[in-house]
Amino acid sequence: MSRPTAYGLAAHGGMVSNRTRMTAYAEALRRRVRPGMTVLDLGAGPGVFSLLACRCGAARVHAVDPDGSTALLAELAAANGCADRIEIHQTLSTGLELASPADLIVSDLRGVLPLFERHIPAIIDARRRLLIPGGTLIPRADSLWAAPVTAAPELLRRLREPWLVNELGLALGAGHRFVVNSWRRVELGAESLLAEPRLWARLDYPSLVGPDLAGRLDWRLERAGEAHGLAVWFDAELAEGVGFSNAPGAKETIYGQAFFPWPEPVELHPGDRVAVELRAVLTGDDYTWRWRSTVSGAGGRTTAAFDQSTFFAAPLASGKLRRREAGFVPELGPEGEVDAFLLAQMDGRTDLEEIARRAAARFPERFPEWRDALGRAGELSEKFSR
Repeated sequence: MSRPTAYGLAAHGGMVSNRTRMTAYAEALRRRVRPGMTVLDLGAGPGVFSLLACRCGAARVHAVDPDGSTALLAELAAANGCADRIEIHQTLSTGLELASPADLIVSDLRGVLPLFERHIPAIIDARRRLLIPGGTLIPRADSLWAAPVTAAPELLRRLREPWLVNELGLALGAGHRFVVNSWRRVELGAESLLAEPRLWARLDYPSLVGPDLAGRLDWRLERAGEAHGLAVWFDAELAEGVGFSNAPGAKETIYGQAFFPWPEPVELHPGDRVAVELRAVLTGDDYTWRWRSTVSGAGGRTTAAFDQSTFFAAPLASGKLRRREAGFVPELGPEGEVDAFLLAQMDGRTDLEEIARRAAARFPERFPEWRDALGRAGELSEKFSR
């Protein structure tokens, strides 16, 4: 992984127990792992893919994940008779160096969609540095699909309350515009689709060069219905003929679908046209999404038009925006000065106790006792030290 993401063991257990997902990954590993191979398990967690790779004949498995759940893998590897073949790296994949590259990389760094945090840059970096030329990637590709949908009453209620409807007698409508500029995970049935799905984008991992996606989607409606937004999902191709989908109505997976709401319901009629420009741009450690939707009647007249973005999903304080401007000249505040001091002490020669004692001497009001600084130093050490 390229940066830590907190998954508890209960969440990992849900991933492992999902039959649709695990059956597909197990079959892909069975088909692609050859005896003697070196495998990189990217975002390993407790290492179930690592254990399966060993069962398939891998000679060496590098399990990499900054999350603490990898601590369990040593015990699981011993219990499964492969402790001598699994090397655990509790670190970021972007900082990992291998003596020799892997023959195969297996990962599932997705969220609801494959465009999740820094998943794509992590795959690109690992493919470039840690995989042999022409090596195998599991998954091989993810195809992203979309369709206009009608939402369940419960979901619509959550979108509207308390902003447009509340029993307090308060005018809270200003909050609604933020709610409808954020997408959310949903569980939709096939009956929610108001049109045939359209392919938005395809992520071919062996050749992918960047994290951003953009594309235009077009539908001509064949049946009437009340549309509430757009659903997006993916079909995963793990190996030839092996994969799964989180499409509405498909076998249950852990992912659900992504629902991009419209600010208001739109009545669609046969012959109406729905056009959507959908764009996802990686900004820092997360994606900024934009969806511009236009609905036209059979005669071509525009009946609805919306321009939405997750950039507007939360109130933006002017002070925070100013601090991100290219021309802003930053100066460390008190907490920044503490972190800068602690990081400067991490020179590869000084232990954390001594660093904490120095911090307490330097910032006595912030750390009355050296132990008060130890937790802060430990957090920075866990995040940034080798």
